Amino acid sequence: MEIAEQFLAAKTGRPERCEDGIVVTSEFAAVIDGGTDNTGHRYDGMSGGRFAMLACADAVRSLEPKADHLTALRCLTQTLAARLPPDMALHDRPSAVLTVYSRARREIWQVGDVGFWHVHLTEGGVNPRKLIDRYAADIRAAVIRVELAAGADQSALARDDPGRSAILGLLISQASFRNNLAAGELAYPAVDGCTVPAELITVHVVPPDVSGLVIASDGYPHILPTLSASEQLLARLVSADPLCIGELRGTKGTRPGNESFDDRAYLSLML
Repeated sequence: MEIAEQFLAAKTGRPERCEDGIVVTSEFAAVIDGGTDNTGHRYDGMSGGRFAMLACADAVRSLEPKADHLTALRCLTQTLAARLPPDMALHDRPSAVLTVYSRARREIWQVGDVGFWHVHLTEGGVNPRKLIDRYAADIRAAVIRVELAAGADQSALARDDPGRSAILGLLISQASFRNNLAAGELAYPAVDGCTVPAELITVHVVPPDVSGLVIASDGYPHILPTLSASEQLLARLVSADPLCIGELRGTKGTRPGNESFDDRAYLSLML
């Protein structure tokens, strides 16, 4: 397993604030996406997303070579839990999602919406998006479109996003659906120091004839076979839809001065 391409960028242009991470060892490769903080809490001076991402990165580095996905998940959960107060409220818990490749098992373990692609998959990759985010993105887009129709300035909406303000309560309270099978179709997985149900994890066996794999965070709406192609497409989309209410419809837009709407991580491997 060798790194063909690797890239990590913070949406703000400040690496110390990036909540995405990449880990590659002799046996595992992972892209980790720390959850965007909506509470304002800080952990060792970091946002919750970066704190959770770094904990998950340490956990991946500690895995035994032949660990299966359930063993890995327990390690990830226990590593983050050990760094948090035991009685921490669900809505306050920092979290992260990630996709891991196991060389020994030739398996991809997907916890959340970090995507992946190889030649047997449709171009754009396996990029699951949790249902509650789709609902929230639709509400945010509707609010902003109302403002635009009323004559609001696009740059002003980028600075002070009324759509984001409208969904903020939902973004915080949706933690009730995290790792909660009782939530049905709204349930979604994330490493937050609590149990992650195995039913919410995707295990994808890489076919024997596949020699290359790309793993990328959702800062890339479409995963293309090369970094340059993925970056070029992202740049075109951000230029055409900076408020992220069209093709890039999401829970946040591109703020003035930022490079994109989200941090991004891209990892291409030769297996």
